[in-house]
Amino acid sequence: MTLRTTALAAGLLAAPAGASASSTIIAGPIKVKDYSMTIAGTSGSRSIDVSFTRTSGKAMQMHSYSFASGAAAKVKGARASIKADLGAYGKIDLKAKLGGKRKGTVPVGCTGSAGKTRTGTLKGTFKLAADTTYFNTVSASKLKAMVLKAGTLECGGGSGGTPKAPTMLMATKQDGGAMLSFYATKAADGSVNQQAMRMDDAAVTAPASIMHLISAPGGAAAFAPSADLSSATGSAVAPFFSGAFSFASDFASGTMATGTLAGDFAAKFDSIGSQAIGGDAMIVAGQ
Repeated sequence: MTLRTTALAAGLLAAPAGASASSTIIAGPIKVKDYSMTIAGTSGSRSIDVSFTRTSGKAMQMHSYSFASGAAAKVKGARASIKADLGAYGKIDLKAKLGGKRKGTVPVGCTGSAGKTRTGTLKGTFKLAADTTYFNTVSASKLKAMVLKAGTLECGGGSGGTPKAPTMLMATKQDGGAMLSFYATKAADGSVNQQAMRMDDAAVTAPASIMHLISAPGGAAAFAPSADLSSATGSAVAPFFSGAFSFASDFASGTMATGTLAGDFAAKFDSIGSQAIGGDAMIVAGQ
């Protein structure tokens, strides 16, 4: 099971009071090149999500295809199905007979009832024409399936107080209807994370909404802002980032500075190629 799938399963089994009683079907993972692909749909919803995720050390790269309509995920007793007309992207027509229910556990510090799961094998047709550059067309006739139904939990808050917000560098580039965003954060403990996200032009990719994401933790050199926020430097966290960047402010006021991000820094996306990051930027100091 992928990191994304595990997190989703844990979240549903530990849903807070008032959460929806709908069941979520998670299909996969299946291996596609260096990635694990999963499908997720919630009963009663017309949407479906297909995600490709790979890791390298602690770094992660994900490509997500979301369809807001045209899908139907159904769970009735020990039977589950996912059907979707994905237009030019393909189709999904999968059915499964599920095994017995398994009950989750109530986390320490919480009260209430945990969620339940069933597992089985979805069989039928899955076809997604993801791109023509890396994933190409992905097909499958059999996928492992897990159906999750959330419980109702009440969990008390922690006693450690509110953590200090990280110092964050933000840069955004618009390319028609597509947007590329970059964030570098330095937490109060000195840990750094680099993240790049591209949202493709929805008018071009309809009926799909396509997102590409890279997230990578790094050392102090990955983001080093000056105390007065007038400047900052950063070096890429391999293997999904390359190059280096520098920030120079043209305006600063208290805990915020605006300016320009320069250098040869880039996000190395597998399916859409390397994306240069730079231009207008902002640093906001943690409070």
